[in-house]
Amino acid sequence: MFRVTIIVGVRLVEVNASAGVHSTTVNRWLVAVVLVVIALLVPGGADALMTLRPGDAPPPFALTDLAGKRVGSDALTGGAAVVLFWSTWSPRSAEMFDDFKRHAAAYSTKGLKIVAINIDGENFGPAQQAAIREYASARELPFPVLLDEGLKTFAAWGVMAHPTEVVIAADGRIAYVLPGYPETLREELEEAIRKALGIVAPPTPPTQALSGQQEEARTYANLGRQFLAKGDLERSRDAFRKAAAADPASLEGPIMVARIALALGSPDEAEQLARQVSPETINRGDLRYLLGCLILFKGDFPAAERTFRALRERLPAEAWGAWGLGMVALARGEHREALSWLEQAALLQPENLEAEAFVRRRFRDHCLRQAPIPEEAGFMKIFPALAEIKARYCRAFDPRPPAVEGTSP
Repeated sequence: MFRVTIIVGVRLVEVNASAGVHSTTVNRWLVAVVLVVIALLVPGGADALMTLRPGDAPPPFALTDLAGKRVGSDALTGGAAVVLFWSTWSPRSAEMFDDFKRHAAAYSTKGLKIVAINIDGENFGPAQQAAIREYASARELPFPVLLDEGLKTFAAWGVMAHPTEVVIAADGRIAYVLPGYPETLREELEEAIRKALGIVAPPTPPTQALSGQQEEARTYANLGRQFLAKGDLERSRDAFRKAAAADPASLEGPIMVARIALALGSPDEAEQLARQVSPETINRGDLRYLLGCLILFKGDFPAAERTFRALRERLPAEAWGAWGLGMVALARGEHREALSWLEQAALLQPENLEAEAFVRRRFRDHCLRQAPIPEEAGFMKIFPALAEIKARYCRAFDPRPPAVEGTSP
């Protein structure tokens, strides 16, 4: 169950990020991160919002853990610490916990303290507390889980995505902030933790090595990303197929195969994946988005719109819903609304396979009909590759004779 929240603004934050799944090199980019969500009952509302940066002293807090014990921010003093803001409905929160269980095991003896602050809602009734307790228990979290009653700490710390990870140095000041939990910045986050702990040497490799299947799958997945970065969708799909075959337990390979198949206009493999989706994995944003794309591909615009709107409400800090709503509006010929949704999505996630392919086909169709392309400049700003489509198709189907050399066209 999800509570109604109030959107109070959009903010651009400078973080270290790579170019989506298309790059393995971490560069410093300006990326837009999230719609700030603040509960209606937070005292001070938007005026209480502040964005914490490295060097700042974080506001104090005193929250209740799942056993009813009060835990204050003074529990973090005396060494390096990490504060995790998370929600039960965020797939990336689950991924973050998997990694921070490992971090706790590796660095707790070095003095690292970790607390996880849940931001599921403004009020934690017995049922909601029980759900959070079950969630934490199932994952055997080795650190305190605190309830942010009224979302006061959420507002005071200026959190703008869930999950968000804040590293605090031994002097009590913020050393590193990571909104969301992007794969490309997880190593950098761990490096910030080691630096806060004063650890110069690299950590001891995990005792549990990847299996042969996992290593093979990772090799093919990396190859798939390389082909994707070069725009070679066919070879990228083949590589992700091999990744999926090598490690059937991983969803990355099948999901990427399905997404590339949709981008290529072939929904068959995406439908096969949809039929195999289990109730446990359907909460993933990328899977819900994929199902919405299938519905849209079949021409059921109202059902697709409902799917994407629900996804946007469920995961407001992720771009899936906005990308989908942009495609639905474009399918209906509502170019201005489509552009508005796609601009919002691009702020959260710079690239999207299906949306770019969808817009490319629309551009191609307009060129074939020799019709003007509404809001052309806006779409080309989001998808620069559209310039190639316009040049190729519009020139090929232009009925005017080619210009004679030495004369104006």
